Amino acid sequence: MTITTTAGTPGVNRFTRSQLLRTAQLFATDPDLHRHVDLGAAERTWHRLDATEHLEIWLIAWPVGSSTGWHDHLRSEGAFLTVEGTLAEHSWSGGRAHERLLPRGEGRSFGSHHVHDVANLGDSPALSVHVYSPALRGMTRYAVLGGTLQVTGVEQAGEQW
Repeated sequence: MTITTTAGTPGVNRFTRSQLLRTAQLFATDPDLHRHVDLGAAERTWHRLDATEHLEIWLIAWPVGSSTGWHDHLRSEGAFLTVEGTLAEHSWSGGRAHERLLPRGEGRSFGSHHVHDVANLGDSPALSVHVYSPALRGMTRYAVLGGTLQVTGVEQAGEQW
C-alpha cells in the first residue's frame, strides 16, 4: 500500500480512507480470527491484530446488546467491517443521530472528526475488524445531553484499553 501525507498535518503519514477499508476487508478474510476473542463473553472483547505508528488493526467481539458509547478517535481516521452478525452505527451530524446497519461483509470508513456509537442490536454475537491511521492515541467520550453532544472525557491509549 502507498502511504500518503495528509494536507494540513505536517509529518503525519496516513493511509487513505479507501485503503483503510480495503485493509479491514483483507484482515476479515482470515479464517482464524475467532481464536483471538471470546464470542461467548458477556462484554465486548478485543484483540489488537497489528500496529505500527501509522496503522493499527483491531478485532472486536460484540455480545448481543453491547455498544461502544458515543466517541471519536482523536486524530485518527478509520474503517471497520462486520465479519459476523450485524452492527448498527449511530453517527452524529446536523445536531442529530443517524443510523446505518452494517450486516456481514459491510463496512465503512470515516474521517478523523467522526463521532459515533457502534452497537450489536442483533440476536447473535457479532465480530468486526477495525483499522485506524495513525495508530490510536485515545478516544474522546461523549453523551447526548439536552439534544446536543457533550464531551464527557478523554481516554488515552493504554490506560483503559
